[in-house]
Amino acid sequence: MPEAEGAFEKVLKAGEILFREGERGEEMYLIRSGKVEISNSAGGAKKVLATLSEGSFLGEMAIVDDAPRSATATALADVSLLILDRSAFKGQIQENPMVEYLINSLVKRLRETNEQVKILLQKDDVCRIAASLLNLGREKGAPDGSGVLIKGSYTPDGFASQVGVGKAKAAEILDKMQKQGLMEFSADGIKIASMGDLEEFWKFATLKEKFKEM
Repeated sequence: MPEAEGAFEKVLKAGEILFREGERGEEMYLIRSGKVEISNSAGGAKKVLATLSEGSFLGEMAIVDDAPRSATATALADVSLLILDRSAFKGQIQENPMVEYLINSLVKRLRETNEQVKILLQKDDVCRIAASLLNLGREKGAPDGSGVLIKGSYTPDGFASQVGVGKAKAAEILDKMQKQGLMEFSADGIKIASMGDLEEFWKFATLKEKFKEM
C-alpha cells in the first residue's frame, strides 16, 4: 500500500513497549508485520485485551480525541509499524465533516466501553462501585459546590445492575459510602462530595483487595 504523507516506519524488538496506558498520544500505527499485545491495568493487575497482527491499526483513539492512551501496547515479536502523526490524520478526516463527526463519536463510545470493561474486571464489589462513580464523575459530572453532580435518574438498584453488583450488596456499600460523606443520591442525580476523597477511597479498596489475595 502507498504510504500516506506524514507517515514513517518504526521497528520494535520483542518485549519493547510502543506506548503505555495513561501517556499522551501523538501518533497512530498500522502493523506491517509482527504481533502487538494490548493490555491495561484493572485493580492493580494486568489484563490482556487483545493481540493485534499484520493489517491492524492501534493508537488511533488518542490522536482523535487528545485523551491519554487507554492501554499499553507491547511487541510480542519483532514488529514493523507504519506511523501516521496527528496532523496528517486530522488533515485527512477534516476534509469530510461527517466522517470526522462519525469517527469522534465512535472513539467516544469505545472509550466509554473500555472504561466499563476495566470496572467489570475488578473482582471486589467495593472497587467496582467506587471506580464506576469516579468514571461517571469525570465523564459526566458538573461542578457543584466543592464536589460534582452527575445529573440523571439514578437509583441504587439501577446503579447496581450497571456495575454488575448484586442489589443487596450494592445497597449496603452505597449506604456506607453515603454515611461516610463520599456520595449521595438526590432528585437531580448523584452528588460526589469530593472526587479526591473518592479516588483515595477507591485506591484504598484496591490495595486492600490486592494484598488480601497474597
